[in-house]
Amino acid sequence: MVARILIVNECKQEISKISEKLQNSYNMLMFSKSMEDAIRIVGTQLVDLAIVSIPTNCSKLFFDFFSVLRQLCGVIPIIGMIEKNTHTDLLKFSQGIDDVVDIDIGVNALRRKIEMLITTKNLFNDSLLSNVYIAERRAQKIVSFFHDNLDFIHDSIRHRAEIIQPKSWPTIDDVSDADLFLINSAHSQACSCCSALRLKRINRYKPIVLTYDEGCKAKIKLYSSMNIGYTDALSRATDPQALACRLNSLMKYKKLYENFTEKLKKSIYMSAVDSTTEVYNRSFFEDYIGSKDRQFVRSAVLIIDVDKFKLVNDVHGHAFADLMLKYVSSTIKKFVRSSDLIARYGGDEFVIIMDNVTKNMASEIANRIRRSVENSPFRNITSTVSVGVCCIDADSHLGITDAVSIADKFMYIAKQNGGNAVNVCE
Repeated sequence: MVARILIVNECKQEISKISEKLQNSYNMLMFSKSMEDAIRIVGTQLVDLAIVSIPTNCSKLFFDFFSVLRQLCGVIPIIGMIEKNTHTDLLKFSQGIDDVVDIDIGVNALRRKIEMLITTKNLFNDSLLSNVYIAERRAQKIVSFFHDNLDFIHDSIRHRAEIIQPKSWPTIDDVSDADLFLINSAHSQACSCCSALRLKRINRYKPIVLTYDEGCKAKIKLYSSMNIGYTDALSRATDPQALACRLNSLMKYKKLYENFTEKLKKSIYMSAVDSTTEVYNRSFFEDYIGSKDRQFVRSAVLIIDVDKFKLVNDVHGHAFADLMLKYVSSTIKKFVRSSDLIARYGGDEFVIIMDNVTKNMASEIANRIRRSVENSPFRNITSTVSVGVCCIDADSHLGITDAVSIADKFMYIAKQNGGNAVNVCE
């Protein structure tokens, strides 16, 4: 994977080994000797991932600058780089670092970490998520399969997350609210467990982590070639603090994705639905019929217009008129099926597309709507509607666009004749 990687080396570590491993690929490397300069680079240039050297003894000033860099990066992954065989307090960075490496890390291991982090980041839209606050709605839940003990999990994870160890396998239905899965790769059912979890729709984007010891490296290599659906593989011999950073990172990205999909669904819904009447808007309706113009057979189009609506608007105001439109739309919904499409076609016009109906059925439904509106005054004000109906059958050779136009003309004729009527194209 080609990436723009920023290496921040304020601690003046010997990073030539890291640089050489990355320069042999097609990545673009950028270097910064200070955190201030790194903040400027991230703020003005496109960066896919940052590698930040972490000092053995972290000063408050360094941590303050790092906190600013983390906020500025948004969902851009940050890897912490430490000296091998040195003790570094990583807990204060646990919510800011996505992974930890030492300078002597192998080429393939480093590239896999970078590829996995950037792939995860690319699931999200940076512009939507960079400034999103992710609320802690509940305690995080980690589900562990086939581990005799969990000594490799740092206390910082235990304090923030509920850890569940199912007594039997399979127990997929009991862990639907999990935030992360841990699977012991040494177990004979590790492969089937991993793939079964991933195949569940609710787990599609949840992190699944295989853990291994020195004796299981061959299995991990095999699973990698089999593509069984795991997110990452972590050695249980990894420094507990570094492993805690990685698990926190995976759960953070899961929450980001959930937030993203929630906002995306809301955005799509708002772009398709009229906020006043809570039915589809005209833009959505036109897109819908435009892609299916000749696919409607034995269908009907109803155009419904509220009579004398301008007078209501002028006398009672826009807010009252909007409430009346909402009342009319709710009345329409009572007489159509969930499979029928209702849209606000204009200011006071609604359009309905009904599939698999006869002319008599469409006429009867139109009259039921008309009578219901007439007989149910809205706040002591009686309103009426005029309805135009056009049906499509195998012999008519009409497209849906033609039927909408015809129904609109027949509705207009009904209004000219005094309103409160249904006019069916014969």
